[in-house]
Amino acid sequence: MFAGAPSSKRRRSACALLAAAPVLWVRKVSADGREVYRYPARLLWHGAQSLAVAAVFRMEAMVVGGLRMAAGDCFVEFYYANRWYNIFAVYARENGRLRGWYVNIGEPLEVGPDGVAYRDLALDLVVLADGRQVVVDGDEFAALALTRGERRRAEAALNAVQQRFRRCWHR
Repeated sequence: MFAGAPSSKRRRSACALLAAAPVLWVRKVSADGREVYRYPARLLWHGAQSLAVAAVFRMEAMVVGGLRMAAGDCFVEFYYANRWYNIFAVYARENGRLRGWYVNIGEPLEVGPDGVAYRDLALDLVVLADGRQVVVDGDEFAALALTRGERRRAEAALNAVQQRFRRCWHR
């Protein structure tokens, strides 16, 4: 660990602080427009076309595409107003280490009075901490009643984010 890097103990306490005071709500909306899930998050920063929030994972432990996510894990989530995906960096509750990234393919971010929402199109990309990529839920995506344009933009977004992560490991 380089000088000045936060210790695991400090990272754990920072994640614990996130659970204390929600600043906004994140809403996951299904392709047909139903709210699937809502959770509190804390705004970290925002720009003209993007924002980042931090949230504590509150669901039961699960493994998706090799990525383990457990209750209490700290998620740093990046949303974009001009991209058809969002990216969640998943940090382990017990030691603050990066587990990997979970990418939701969906429509660009919508900002409302109490928080943000994204329309999830079922297709996801898991990027493990070692750079391996796993596309998940392709069958659910194929079954959705999407327009040709929506399907094309979602597939282009998957390709773009895969390339983005590949560049990280091939420098």
